[in-house]
Amino acid sequence: MPLIHIPTLRSSIVARPQEMYEKNLIYSLCALTSTHMSGKSIPLILASYPPSWEAAGRFFLDECISVRQSYDFVEDRSLYAVISSYFVSTAFFELNQNKKSWYYLREALTMGQDLRFDDENTYASLSPTDALCMRRTFWILYVTERSFAILRHKPLTLARRTPSIPDTLHAYEAPEIHSGFTHLVNSYHLLDASFVDSWNESTSHATAIATYTTLQQQLSNPHPTSNLSLTSIQKADILVTQQWLRLIVWQSSMRQGLLSSTAEDESMTFQYPLKIAHSLLDVISSLPTSSIEVHGMGIFEKIFEIGNTMLDVLQACGNSLNLGLPGETYGVGRDPFEMFIKTLSQTPNSQRQYAALLLAKAREKPEIQRFNMPLGGPFAGHNGLSNMSNTEDFEYGNEETGPLGGSMAGNGIGSSNSMRGWRGSIVGEIGEGLCLMPPVPSREWRGSIVGEIGDDGVYTENEEARGVDDGMSYAWVGSKDVVWSPEINDQIITEENV
Repeated sequence: MPLIHIPTLRSSIVARPQEMYEKNLIYSLCALTSTHMSGKSIPLILASYPPSWEAAGRFFLDECISVRQSYDFVEDRSLYAVISSYFVSTAFFELNQNKKSWYYLREALTMGQDLRFDDENTYASLSPTDALCMRRTFWILYVTERSFAILRHKPLTLARRTPSIPDTLHAYEAPEIHSGFTHLVNSYHLLDASFVDSWNESTSHATAIATYTTLQQQLSNPHPTSNLSLTSIQKADILVTQQWLRLIVWQSSMRQGLLSSTAEDESMTFQYPLKIAHSLLDVISSLPTSSIEVHGMGIFEKIFEIGNTMLDVLQACGNSLNLGLPGETYGVGRDPFEMFIKTLSQTPNSQRQYAALLLAKAREKPEIQRFNMPLGGPFAGHNGLSNMSNTEDFEYGNEETGPLGGSMAGNGIGSSNSMRGWRGSIVGEIGEGLCLMPPVPSREWRGSIVGEIGDDGVYTENEEARGVDDGMSYAWVGSKDVVWSPEINDQIITEENV
């Protein structure tokens, strides 16, 4: 969803030197764009500058933070300040730095609330253009915060009041922008503050079975995407999110101990994630791969969670369930796992962080050995999959990895105190404990490209390196001055620090 009025921004860049709050926005936008390209090759015309898109993204993040320190950013009451913090948060999320991502997201929320962007009365005094940009900013932060609250078990701040959803467009925009965004917001609207509190275990009030079955019914209703002029990119975001939210509701009901193998409502059974997996398979199969990749790591994490839970269910229930063979309940000769691996291998970052982890997990347990395929087999050539065939390549090193968030209840499925992995996955199985190994974190680029972008937009080198502490060894990479710091030892996560 476009948050910036492009003609206004373009005129400010061309007509005059930028104000500090405008530079802050531009650098944050460049950081977001660069980190979104992380893992892709640098065009030859740019090859003499940053060694990678990730390096470029970190450079622009450094510059954005530097600009903020050069003026009183905390007192900046412009909408640009709110949007820039959101862009910085998203850039850090793409770099798998979730603590920083959450910090800057909360910064954006706080500054937005200071502008009272959650109060409908605020918009009466704004121009139509400014009001539309502010409404969109509120609702994109609303959706992002709810997604983050579920994925990372964080509290909500935008829960008490909301302005109306924007129903107008800028003159240069296509109509489908509004319709697609509205459907995405409505999906997240179903999971209200009380549900998120229950999910985060911040309330002692139990949720009724009827609440879960109603939510599942609403989320299972087909989105009217076929009747709308939506782009494939919008359809990907809406439909993948829909399946992921179905999984979240199921996991919440599981935590409440409400599942049963004999439940009349299919959504309250243990095997329901298998149906969700096949629904996601239908979605992915109907879309071009580029429409998923463009959404970045957020959409890949949702696909991973569904695939991960699918494996948990197969492992926990053993041979009592089948998946994807002709004539079975949830598939007609199609294997969701294969499609998930291919989809999660679209970028080097998603392959390393999600696809390789699913394959390693499938290799661990005999209950799910039907998925135990060599990484150099059907998926060889997919962004280096064939080079990661050894599970010893993985170790606990991701600072965001924490204990799993729930336990299976009923029918002899007990919780395991020794398990740890991604929050939101099933905890518990029949038989041996689950050993889930997270991916190796990507090597971080420490420091900055030596130089700066001036008011005229021209890159100028500095004589001295920045971002390197005294006594730290470093090396120069490429034809321009780019500083790399030594690798930092991975933190080993133990029972004491999870």
